[in-house]
Amino acid sequence: MLQHLRIEPTAIIGEMIENSGHSIKVVRMDSDESVPQSLSGFDGVIVMGGPMSANDVHTPFIADEIQLLQKAIAIDLPVLGLCLGAQLLAKAAGAEIVTSPVRELGWCPVQRTEGSVVDPLFQALDIDGLMVFQWHGETFTLPDAATLVATHPDVPHQAFRMGSSQYGLQFHIEVDQAIIKSWVEAGDSERESLGDAGVVTTLAEGALYLPPAQQFCREMVNRWLVLCDSASEHPALGL
Repeated sequence: MLQHLRIEPTAIIGEMIENSGHSIKVVRMDSDESVPQSLSGFDGVIVMGGPMSANDVHTPFIADEIQLLQKAIAIDLPVLGLCLGAQLLAKAAGAEIVTSPVRELGWCPVQRTEGSVVDPLFQALDIDGLMVFQWHGETFTLPDAATLVATHPDVPHQAFRMGSSQYGLQFHIEVDQAIIKSWVEAGDSERESLGDAGVVTTLAEGALYLPPAQQFCREMVNRWLVLCDSASEHPALGL
């Protein structure tokens, strides 16, 4: 698992993976750890969010992560990318990272697409859509090889699948209230954009929207683990 900030852990995703009997190797970019050069011995790659841009290829670890994801794409290794992780996966597949038409901050809806109806993970998405937590100012064009599995009119590219088990999610389904609070406290520009009333609303809405979002997260991760298990019998999972 590639982690860019202490306050952006795998959270529920990590709990689900460890409870399934798999193990996670965490590589901390904020502690100057090196991106692995090889995917040997791993059943999948998880890439978390962060404040940097996938366009920051002058930053060594960003360039290295893109190269690692290109290797994963080449062998159809399971991938789960969240926010920045989704943008890195999209860029590794040849897409562009651009300014989002809307700076999505807080709780926003996503809807199913035609591609989600038969998708192994996103067929679990409620037919009426889902409120998810967003914290981004950039988005991605859809890679040529990708299928769009979640969308919204304001920012259409919300989640995609490539190959059999490589997923990029622009939104965060791994969070809990404590994580959201830590992001609000750390995000000066985000707080300014939200305003005092927006901050209060964002924190208050967690009580309403977190339970269904977390339920979807657990179902989605369980389904992704099935794909990982079918790809390999190795007991270790996830950079």
